[in-house]
Amino acid sequence: MIHLLEHWTAVAGRLTQAERLLLMLDFDGTLAPIVPRPSDARIPDAALPTLRKLQASPRVTLAIVSGRGARDVRALAGLADVHYFGSHGRERIRPGSAEVESSPAGLSQVRACCQRLAAELGHIEGFQLEDKGTAAAAHFRNVDARHWQRVERAVRQAAAIGSLNVSQGKRVFDITPNDGVDKGTAALELLGEVGGLPIYFGDDTTDETAFAALPDEAITVYVGPEAGNSGARYRVSGPEEVRRALAWLADAVST
Repeated sequence: MIHLLEHWTAVAGRLTQAERLLLMLDFDGTLAPIVPRPSDARIPDAALPTLRKLQASPRVTLAIVSGRGARDVRALAGLADVHYFGSHGRERIRPGSAEVESSPAGLSQVRACCQRLAAELGHIEGFQLEDKGTAAAAHFRNVDARHWQRVERAVRQAAAIGSLNVSQGKRVFDITPNDGVDKGTAALELLGEVGGLPIYFGDDTTDETAFAALPDEAITVYVGPEAGNSGARYRVSGPEEVRRALAWLADAVST
């Protein structure tokens, strides 16, 4: 896989030639470093001026596509005029709005799954369960390793009862309805609305749906020290290199 910063000259040429850019960013592990408690995640102060510069550019449409609830990620990001897709594409907040658009599909199944997991795993030290309404996340990064198999077994069994999907991220199990919605469908929805050269940065297995769905000309960037089997075209090592890439991107679109 090609390292984005090491091949920036060729990428910058495409950016300067494009009439418009659609920049889509995951939040945790991409814009914000992974932290022990999800509620503590923040975009580093050093990255905010660049994001505001990109947000203000008439050539750039900026979107944050997250597994978090849309209202949650909007509050943490603190950027008003940005497209937010939450719960892996099942929730949306449009620029300048605080209204969450969502589908009730799978709501009762997700709630029942969360109730079951809270009863079975709530006593395990370090286990955190996020009920996002249209999706859920079972965090086990602070759980002793001897309990990991128990957590996974309980999550998969509870999800199966409601015919819910389970995908494993970085010490988290994402639980979503079996409704065909994911970050890839969200990315395509926005691309169809606003157009432009699509650019997508993401670090997790759920971002692979966007890498796969976007057209061949898209600039897709896996964020992490090892790319594994990622379908992205480029790679950066972590949020600090994401910040550098975004700063270079902002310079490219301002020339």
